[in-house]
Amino acid sequence: MKYSLIIPGRPVPAQRMTRRSKWTERARKSLEYQETVAWWAKFAKIPRIEGPVILTVRFYVYGKNHGDLSNLVKAIEDGLQYAGVIPNDKQIVRYGEGTGIYSADGRKFERAEVEIEELGYWEGMT
Repeated sequence: MKYSLIIPGRPVPAQRMTRRSKWTERARKSLEYQETVAWWAKFAKIPRIEGPVILTVRFYVYGKNHGDLSNLVKAIEDGLQYAGVIPNDKQIVRYGEGTGIYSADGRKFERAEVEIEELGYWEGMT
């Protein structure tokens, strides 16, 4: 089964947090974005997935100041985990073709397009 959702707005990369840095403005924005991802996943009615998955995320942003890909993907993973869609990010066995950062031109808005492909148990383990 394959599920899709779009998270409108500028993607915010996950922040590595310590007890002290957890209260910074950047950390707060990161946590708010993860909550936004969770809200859109619930709105899209994506069910809880127990088995392995392939995650594909395309980030559309203006400009070059967007954070690195691994932290952007981590924010999506954490948001999906917060929503209960993917209980454990260890279920993600591969990133799909097309995962990356793209330019949002003048006709399109900043966003993250997410696809979650549910695999059969043995498919994901090969």
